[in-house]
Amino acid sequence: MHELGAKSRRRYPVVKIILLSVLVFGTLLSSLYFFKLDKYVLKGPGSVVKFITDSGLKSENGRTNVLLLGIGGKGHEGPDLTDTIILASIDKNAKDVVLISIPRDLWVSDLRAKINHVYAYGQEKDKSGLLSAEKSVSQLLGIPVHYAFRVNFDGFTKAINLVGGLNIDVENSFSDPKYPIEGKEDDLCGLTIENQEIKGTKIQVVKDATGSAIPLTEITDQNDPFICRYETLNFKKGTIEIDGLTALKYVRSRHGTNGEGSDFARSARQQKVILAFREKILSSETLTNPKKIINLFSTFGDSIDTDIKDDDIALFAKIGTKLDTSSIRRVVLDTNEKNGKLEFGLPQNYSGQAVVIPKNNNWTELSEYIQSEIFKH
Repeated sequence: MHELGAKSRRRYPVVKIILLSVLVFGTLLSSLYFFKLDKYVLKGPGSVVKFITDSGLKSENGRTNVLLLGIGGKGHEGPDLTDTIILASIDKNAKDVVLISIPRDLWVSDLRAKINHVYAYGQEKDKSGLLSAEKSVSQLLGIPVHYAFRVNFDGFTKAINLVGGLNIDVENSFSDPKYPIEGKEDDLCGLTIENQEIKGTKIQVVKDATGSAIPLTEITDQNDPFICRYETLNFKKGTIEIDGLTALKYVRSRHGTNGEGSDFARSARQQKVILAFREKILSSETLTNPKKIINLFSTFGDSIDTDIKDDDIALFAKIGTKLDTSSIRRVVLDTNEKNGKLEFGLPQNYSGQAVVIPKNNNWTELSEYIQSEIFKH
């Protein structure tokens, strides 16, 4: 009896290990199924090896660089202009991630345009928006871009609503009196536009009910008479819960008070929302809800464009589960007089456009700065 008990005790660890292995493998397969990754990871021996060993993703010096783009999409003014441009640099062990926000007004001399136009130009020319954006960012910043991922704002708002909204820490209270209302971009707000001849020149003017007229060419943010086209946003300092539409307004606001009206402040808010969304995606509330996961994939499938291959999707998903938000480093390129790496270009040198360029127009110095930030650890 004693001998039989000893044998049972010796076998018990083996049985426990086998049961544990079955449970882990079953959980993995279930996760792969619900995340729609089974068809990628289980395609063949090569895919399995890549998934297990973390090999296969394009990289250089141990890092994979992914360009994240956000566009308005159909129904928005400039539907293919990239309102959000972020470069994510991830080390092979997912222990170090750097998010670099690129200002939409950064000048691209080859195109004689701002960088937020590059994707749109590529799409209009031959549907090469992603490749065009990758090449421009790589050339301007002096680092390789291995993959690109573009999402439109309709998919962005739907996805946030699907996960139940986000918790965001608003660092600065601000108001924005000129957030455009969708569908009212061309509303005349009860005014009329007429042609007039002034000093022998025909011009268009905006007239109100009293007959007062303002030449269209003289309308600025300060004297814009089309006030019905805008709503006023208000965000108070502190942690807030926001739905998809409010999140969109938070990241797109361009006329905020209290220092939040700059492109650079907006870039910081965009990074904040992306990280909050990632946290919500990886929460137990989302991961244990197969229907929610499938709906998310359906939502993104209808609103994304990417050059990430099928075989690499599982690898990205695996990296995503490893990331530690607290270790993510954020870099916002700005025009801060003391430490900023950018400056405003003279409009007369850039077809009258308001653009930003590297300080002293030194692109090499900007590239070296970005590389120093990426390889700081």
